[in-house]
Amino acid sequence: MSAIRETYYIYRRNLKIWLVPATFLPPLFISGLLYILFAATFSEVTNLGGFATADYNAFLVSWIIVQAVVFSGGDSGFALLTDMMSGYFDKLLLAPINRFSILFGSLLVSATRAVAQAVIIIAIAFGLGVSFKTGFLGILVLIGFAAVFGLAWSCLSIVIAIKTRSVQATQSSFVLFFPFIFLTTAFMPEELLSGWFRVAVKANPVTYVTEAMRVLVVEGWTLTPVLQGLWVTVGTVVPLMLLTTWLYRRATT
Repeated sequence: MSAIRETYYIYRRNLKIWLVPATFLPPLFISGLLYILFAATFSEVTNLGGFATADYNAFLVSWIIVQAVVFSGGDSGFALLTDMMSGYFDKLLLAPINRFSILFGSLLVSATRAVAQAVIIIAIAFGLGVSFKTGFLGILVLIGFAAVFGLAWSCLSIVIAIKTRSVQATQSSFVLFFPFIFLTTAFMPEELLSGWFRVAVKANPVTYVTEAMRVLVVEGWTLTPVLQGLWVTVGTVVPLMLLTTWLYRRATT
């Protein structure tokens, strides 16, 4: 129980830092702006056929959520590195607490951040008239996907921070995420893609998470894509969590 309590206090401290308006408002603003701009720009492409919905606002919801949580995953590594460079991390290591409480407190903030971003985007979608085919339960599953997948990318960011101990490398790590975000069925269904791009999309695990979340919005409880997205999400977060905890243990012993 003491480890849980310690994790909670670390989480609360990190959450207060994140809740500074200058920290949490820009990512939310950018995600909302991208959603509105892309929806307005490409709203007529559904006339090409092959889309599961005639509402392009609904088609975009899942991708906007995924790109938001993936890009913000880099914040976790940067926050941990900031504590290391300021000396606060060393003070925590000297305190009589479970060392993994420090790591898990940081990761819980990452999950909270992903949930907040998903909720904001869903609220914007409602404002644009999007109808969620799976209802309230589907929205909860959608938010769950966002939280867990955001956790995976936060682990990757922490791994980069621990291995490099470099602010520049950690800040620049988001560049590595670009191919995973845009080599998906972000703007078009797979049937309308061709050539090497279609092959890359099929090989990209983010595609399956995006598709799983999308069917919850535009189709309903279509189990095959939802289960595929679930396996990819679990298959991503579990090894990254194990790698993160292993590297963290080596770095703190």
